[in-house]
Amino acid sequence: MSHLKDLTVCEINIEKSILAKQLEKDFSIDWGFEIYNHLEPFYHLRACIEKEMEIKPGEIVPIPTGVYPQLLNPRFTIEVTSLSGMIYNYNLVMPEGVTYFPYTFRDEIWVFIENKNSEAVTIQPTQKIAQFTVKQLPRMVIKYVESIEESPWKMNSGKSFIRQIKDKLRNRVKTKSSKNYERNEIERLYKNNES
Repeated sequence: MSHLKDLTVCEINIEKSILAKQLEKDFSIDWGFEIYNHLEPFYHLRACIEKEMEIKPGEIVPIPTGVYPQLLNPRFTIEVTSLSGMIYNYNLVMPEGVTYFPYTFRDEIWVFIENKNSEAVTIQPTQKIAQFTVKQLPRMVIKYVESIEESPWKMNSGKSFIRQIKDKLRNRVKTKSSKNYERNEIERLYKNNES
C-alpha cells in the first residue's frame, strides 16, 4: 500500500451541530463520514432534520446537514454534489449541480434539493442527500492584457453555443460579415441589439 503515501492530504476539522448529535442518539447512527475507500474520498451528507420534510413538485428547498467544516489548507475547497441514488431513486437533484465551500467558510453546510417529479417527495431525518469531497486549487495569477493571443489549434472547443449566440445576434442586425468576428464588431452587434 505504498501508493497511499503519495496521495495529497487535505485536513479538515468537522464540528457536528447540536441537532446532529441528538439525531445520532435518537437513530443510533454515527453522524461522521463513512469511509468506503481511502483512494476515493467521497462522503455522504445527511438531512439534519427532526421530522419528515415534504418537497412539492418543482419546489427547491434548503436542507441542513449538521456539518460545520474547517479546511486547514487554503489550497483546497469543499465540493458538494448530487447523490446518484437520490437522482435515480427519487428524481431529486441539487439544482446548481455543484456547490463550493471555500477555505474561509465556517458555517453549517446546507444543500438545496429540487424535486423533478410530478408529485411530492418526502425526505426522512438522517437520509443521505448529497456527496461531499474536496478539490485542490492552484494559485491563480491574473494579468489583464489588451488582447489575448489566438490559439494555434483550430478545433472545436466544445463551446459551440457561444458561436451560435453570436450568429443569431449577427442575423438579427442583418450584418453580412464573416463568422470570425473581431472584438469591436461583436461589441457593435451587442450595442445594436440592445437599442
